[in-house]
Parts: sequence; structure tokens; C-alpha cells
Amino acid sequence: MSTPRTLTLPDGVHPATLETDRGNFATLQAKPDIGTPLGTVLLVPGWTGSKEDFTPLVDHLARYGWIAVAVDQRGQFETPGPDDPSAYTLAEFGADVVAMSQALGGYSQLVGHSFGGLVAREAVLIDPSLFSTITLLCSGPQAFGDEEKLQGLQMLAYGLENLPIEQVYDLKLEHDRKNPRYVVPADDVAAFLRKRFTGNTPAGLAAITRRLIDADDRTEKLAATGVRSQVLYGESDDGWPLPVQNEMAERLGVRAQIVPDAAHSPAIEQPAATARLLVDFFHRQ
Repeated sequence: MSTPRTLTLPDGVHPATLETDRGNFATLQAKPDIGTPLGTVLLVPGWTGSKEDFTPLVDHLARYGWIAVAVDQRGQFETPGPDDPSAYTLAEFGADVVAMSQALGGYSQLVGHSFGGLVAREAVLIDPSLFSTITLLCSGPQAFGDEEKLQGLQMLAYGLENLPIEQVYDLKLEHDRKNPRYVVPADDVAAFLRKRFTGNTPAGLAAITRRLIDADDRTEKLAATGVRSQVLYGESDDGWPLPVQNEMAERLGVRAQIVPDAAHSPAIEQPAATARLLVDFFHRQ
């Protein structure tokens, strides 16, 4: 999850519904003001996140000449999802992203943040012909390996499966506030964070949480697709350990790129620098 610094959309960034053959998805989109677009960037959010995690980045990418589309995945925030936990496998999420790229004309530059990176990888494995590149943004090769994180995720998944989602959010917030790095958001942002979390389909959020516990490493399979890959993270990212992300990059045959003065949410913390690194990668042959 990323915490927006403002809820005001930049000029040119607007909500829109993306219609696909696997259903409709809530998005934030922006297009270049002038000239022919260079292509489409498809941005997939992570655990407890949403399209709003990319709002400033969508704006910057459009200024560079790209159509930028940030989505809510199935069951996330403003995209409805079924109550059946079996609908939230990585294969199902990946097939959704394939359908999104098809609806956008294909050849998307695909960016997956955190859990969204696992989904983006799955989409490329399903149909690599629909993606020009894949960027794994603050993501990892498989489930978390840290025992403390795993215990926290297991507790959250259990809560989502057995308690009202509003109560789960209150418990999570109480836990988060004990973290020395916790920053109290503005009142309107705090209200948004609660609305977003409780707007998730509980079965879906529980299943996503369990994917962070049990996801397999499929890095070699991704490398074998031939789709150009980028590994990108904030210099103080506290998601997957940085050595783990660096090793994943090596296995993909690339060198990890680092966003200075950013942590786990470079698209929010340093959108201009993140956009520059993405665009440089898109243009690289």
C-alpha cells in the first residue's frame, strides 16, 4: 500500500472504466496533450493498494508522451470482485492483466508494484506477445521470507476471513501506529485510506495476503519469455530485502535500478525520478 500525499488529481488525469472480456476495471488514465502517443503504460498496484498509488506517476508519464493507465485489480477498491476465494489466484489476476492489455491494444509497457509485480509476471507468462516490457517495482521473486512479516500476514488473512473488514482495518491501523516510521496522514487522506481498505472484497484481500505467503519463484520462466525486464526500487525500500531484489535482477540478466530518496512507494515519493527511469527503460533497446 502507498499513502497518497494529496487526493487532488492533476490536470489531465481522470477516472475511467476499462472494459475487457473479463469484466470492467476502475482506472485512472492520462494521455499526452500533444503529438501521437508513444504507447501505453499499464500500472498494476499491490497489496491493499489501488490505482491512486500511481496518480502522480500517471501524470508524469503522460507528459513524456505515453498513455498511462493505472488500475484497480479485481476486488480492489472500486473494481468489484466475487466472494469466492478461488477467484483470486495469481493465474486469475494475471489473466485479467492480459485482458487489460488486449483492451488497450496490446504491446503495453507493464509496471507491477509490490504484489502487483507478481501479477505482472504472471500476465507475461500467460501471453508474452502482449507486453513490450515488464518493470518489477519494489517487488520480489516469490513470497516473503521474513518470519515476522509472514506471521503478520497470516494474522491479517485470518482476520479478513473471520471478522468484519472495518474491524480488521482498525486493528491494522493500531498496529501500524506503533511503527516508528509511521507518519500520521492528513485527515482527508486518512479517511481515504480507510475507505479504500474497507472497499476491498474481503475474500479477495485475504487471498492476496495469502499469495504473499505462498507465491512460488518463477523468475527463470519470466527470463525465458524474452520480454525485456527491469527491476526498480526505492533506495530504502522495506518490502522484499534489497539483496533479494538485486539477485532477482541478476537472474533476469539486468542490473537493478534505484530511485534515490524513496522507499517502498517511489511512484508517490519520487514520481519524477521514477518516471524518468521508466521512460529511459522503455526507449532502451
